[in-house]
Amino acid sequence: MAIPLPNASVLAGRERRAAKEVKIEWFIKNVSDKVAMSFQKRMKMATHYLKDKVVRNISISVTKGKGPRGGRVVTGRSVAGEFPHADTKQLLRTIFQEVREISPGVIEGYVGTPQKYGLILETRMDRSFLVRTLNEELGILRSFMTGPII
Repeated sequence: MAIPLPNASVLAGRERRAAKEVKIEWFIKNVSDKVAMSFQKRMKMATHYLKDKVVRNISISVTKGKGPRGGRVVTGRSVAGEFPHADTKQLLRTIFQEVREISPGVIEGYVGTPQKYGLILETRMDRSFLVRTLNEELGILRSFMTGPII
């Protein structure tokens, strides 16, 4: 049995399609930029969340009052193992967050304080508030970074 040849209109259509230029677009740069932007947004959300948690954890104030001789008396200070209690609230006001792209596709987020007192509390006085909050919130922070890309 012989295979029938296509009719003239089918052949004409094939010639028209073959004559057109084929344009191929590569979208990898576009997709890569969107994914990077998404990770940068995710990192901003995660660092903002962590900063808020740190501020909440150290916002318990010490109790201030007058002593029997009229002087100032401060009670309710934190003890070893607790989050530091706020006296002047300077530490509380200086907690910052920052997100940086250190090289293409490499994004880092920071939460911290420029106060030397914060470093002393964190490392020498057993009043960790940054690392402790990070460890307590690690599961939620991971979900910020690994959830579906929207």
